[in-house]
Amino acid sequence: MPLPLPPRHNNNPFIFLPWEPPADPDKPACPYRRSFTVDIENHTPPAPFGGRDYGRGERTGVDDQTLRTITQTDLVMGNPPPETPTPATQRIATLSITGELAVTDGRGAQLTICIIRPKVAGQCAFTAVAKIYDPLYYSFPNKDVPSVPSDVTRDADLDYSREAAAYEHLERIGEAGSFAPGYFGSWTFNMAIRIGDTAQQRPVRMILIESVSGPSILQLCLPNSGAALDRASRLEILARVLDGNARLLFKGINQNDLASRNVICAYPPSTPPAAMSQPPQRIVLIDYNAALVYERTKYGIRPWQRETLPPNPMELYWNHSLFEFGGWIPAEWEATPRLRQEWLRARFGGPNAARYAPVKTKLDFAELVYSSLLQVS
Repeated sequence: MPLPLPPRHNNNPFIFLPWEPPADPDKPACPYRRSFTVDIENHTPPAPFGGRDYGRGERTGVDDQTLRTITQTDLVMGNPPPETPTPATQRIATLSITGELAVTDGRGAQLTICIIRPKVAGQCAFTAVAKIYDPLYYSFPNKDVPSVPSDVTRDADLDYSREAAAYEHLERIGEAGSFAPGYFGSWTFNMAIRIGDTAQQRPVRMILIESVSGPSILQLCLPNSGAALDRASRLEILARVLDGNARLLFKGINQNDLASRNVICAYPPSTPPAAMSQPPQRIVLIDYNAALVYERTKYGIRPWQRETLPPNPMELYWNHSLFEFGGWIPAEWEATPRLRQEWLRARFGGPNAARYAPVKTKLDFAELVYSSLLQVS
């Protein structure tokens, strides 16, 4: 959906009025810090919605004029997340935050490490990552066009609905805890807030996923990472990423944001960078808030899902520059795409091609500087 344009000054088509969020004295500081503790209960997420793939869904957005005149706190309090059916089996637990992975007002979903203590006799506490979709700490100014406000309540519900749907699907196809983090379900809790002199409660949704130890590929690309991975090891990791993504497509899900920042090299905890000279046993793809579970989109089952084997990564990435892995892939691939194509053929062609569905596209080698984006819909 195109972003609404800000109001024009005196109807001048070239001058836009600036917009800043109004003063919000009732908004508390972001609370998701170490020592934060709250009781949580399992929750049924709404159906995934948003964009041209899932469609609008049943979630009604707040109009632009209202967004421009309301505080973020009033917006959140007046537009709580939608109610959904109560889970068949109720689970309750206490969540205690022990670490902060990405906790910043305005970033969107907050990421914390926490201890979960089930309130059921015989069930043991466990460590997890909590991804908290609290609209009060989403960015009220639109991140793409700051002069336009965002409906943060819709944004948070959209992220929650899509990511929960993705992890439910990943668990069903056996990839949660393998190529994707393990999944511990969707949850809700109540946050206390004081509006003026009145104490109130507001619901907040979240998911719990496995805490995967290790650096991302992006972190390993940094000059001071200290990692000792050679070219062959880097390409082996890349091959496993492309193979894993092809398997996800085959099983009906497109993570939709394949990039170096979203791939974790899961080395054993406390492994020093200097000891990272070989590919880890496990590669993990994270971040599924933009993912597509095809059977729940307007597309339905895709043609490659009807094959008996996954699509060949050679075919998927033949005309893809893999620019999202810049700094990891050989620098000469950018100037000479044929080198990337030759690697794809060597890695996924020949005898290795038997692991994948037959290639249906004619794969011509590039002769000129070439870059294009993979589009899977």
